[in-house]
Amino acid sequence: MPRAASTSEPRAWLTLAGALSLALAGCGRAPPAERVEQLLVFGATAEIRLRDAEPGAAQAALAELSAQLNQRHREWHAWEPSDVTRINEAFAAGEAAEAPDSVIELVRIAQPLSVATGGLFDPAVGGLVAAWGFHTSSYPILTPVPDDDTLADWRENRPRITGVRIRGNQLQADNPRTQLDFAAMAEGVAARDVVATLARHGVHDALVNLGGDVTALVGDGAEPWRVALRDPFGGVLGTVELGNAESLFSSGDYNKFRYSAAGARQAHILDPRTGQPARGTASTVVLHPDPLLADIAASALFVAGPAGFADLARQLGLGCALMVTDENELLVTVAMKARVTLARDPVPLGPPLDLGPDCSAPPAR
Repeated sequence: MPRAASTSEPRAWLTLAGALSLALAGCGRAPPAERVEQLLVFGATAEIRLRDAEPGAAQAALAELSAQLNQRHREWHAWEPSDVTRINEAFAAGEAAEAPDSVIELVRIAQPLSVATGGLFDPAVGGLVAAWGFHTSSYPILTPVPDDDTLADWRENRPRITGVRIRGNQLQADNPRTQLDFAAMAEGVAARDVVATLARHGVHDALVNLGGDVTALVGDGAEPWRVALRDPFGGVLGTVELGNAESLFSSGDYNKFRYSAAGARQAHILDPRTGQPARGTASTVVLHPDPLLADIAASALFVAGPAGFADLARQLGLGCALMVTDENELLVTVAMKARVTLARDPVPLGPPLDLGPDCSAPPAR
């Protein structure tokens, strides 16, 4: 499922991140035996790197993951026939719809997180994503942009995920414009499930790369994994070493976008408040122990923009976060600055934001 509110990476970028992780593992000692598997998940390539895994356990884990993630694809896809598209059709008709447990759980998880982000993250905006032409796997997008009347109607009658009611195994929306699109959280939820499945099969040293967003497992005494950060202006922005149970998620304007009539790049990351593509941000990166929070936060920070970076990072307890603006300025937290090795130096936009020494800071009350 291509992401509607944060950016996935193509396969070439996965290879770069993997090469860097291999280089680190080889420092000072022979690299451990490594196995690389690729799966097609949510319309993108998922790569799982296993170090020193027992072959039988690895094979069993990968078989379970393949079935599990493809089932989620059939349940969650935002525009190909799926449980979500069936539910959206019912919402548009003003009707309730039966939903699989996984979709009900997504709604349950999303509602308080949407509130925590002030609505900057909201999976009820699928209709807006479609109106901008981003429900597609084909780029560049050549469809016309939504007209002013369409966007004005959106702002006046904006649907919200908090207006979706859960009644047993059914969902019902209070606004017929509600169209579910879980792309801004799907990979975070999937990463949680992948890690749990690997651990259940006794696999404790792995790098899980879902469309460019990564979660690391590091076994006892093993080297950390090193991954690359894409520079929104081209090349590599820097590298980060990931320890056990750490996730690195990013959003950016460099992969899925369209051009305005004037030739300006318009990111596929939409601002629910305005109905327009988010402006002012080129990329965001969040490092956190919880891949779901990292996924949602990277998207919400992108929408918040430079003016909202500090408040939202504080609100969500993001000890490790950074933003590169579309003017090549850098906002970063103290803890993230300590973790990132930058390959170049964007212009600092103020001093680093001090939310404590750890990547998981206490959220604002």
